[in-house]
Amino acid sequence: MIRNSTPITAITYDYWNTLIGETTDSLTRRKTLWTEVLLDAGYEVSEENLDTAFTKGWKFFDQRWRENTQTHLEDVVSTAIEDLPFTVSPLVHSLLRDAYLEASQKTPRKLLPEVEETFGRLKEKRVLVGVICDVGTIPSSVLEQWLEDLGVHEFIDYLGFSDHINVYKPHPRIFEQTLKGLGVQNPSYAAHVGDLKRTDVAGARSIGMTTVRYTGGRKDEEQGEEADYVSDSHLDIIQFLGLYGQ
Repeated sequence: MIRNSTPITAITYDYWNTLIGETTDSLTRRKTLWTEVLLDAGYEVSEENLDTAFTKGWKFFDQRWRENTQTHLEDVVSTAIEDLPFTVSPLVHSLLRDAYLEASQKTPRKLLPEVEETFGRLKEKRVLVGVICDVGTIPSSVLEQWLEDLGVHEFIDYLGFSDHINVYKPHPRIFEQTLKGLGVQNPSYAAHVGDLKRTDVAGARSIGMTTVRYTGGRKDEEQGEEADYVSDSHLDIIQFLGLYGQ
């Protein structure tokens, strides 16, 4: 199926579960690191205590994310620590914050299938590539370094991170700012690929971009308006956009 309409000169991509898959490995490592820090400080903590604390931290972030309120590592860690069955010192608090981030930084990441080949084809076609990412507890500097480590940073013309633009998707500003950074004046000449209807589809559509929902990373269970095109294949997506041929 080939899209026959306005030519696409730029494509923006969501980060998590669109380019790079999420993993629960960091949660397992986080439990280990927090247990070590707390034991060294004289506190005994159960896995149930940690599960409850991390769940509270995540729910805090998720609520603020949905409210489009910028939230940082310290906010989430503080919320989790407050749910522990004891009070920790400022030093232990700082060590737990560092361990929380370390667990994410040291968890191996990998590109989802066809991403590198897709970016290569887009560059051959001289199509601009951007990334639009909602940043949570992992700073954008780390997220950008992962793209470098995975060998695709060179294909990306602009990175639109929420901790720089100060809004999350679906706020139109993060889409508009990214297109501006790409030098795209007319959103109808751009497409956005992401995994979530609430953020990716709604936000991109609100400014007139072609919308694509990628399902190869995870299944979106939430209700919402569907994208112009849905696929679990990145190469299939660029074919739909009319960018696959020679």
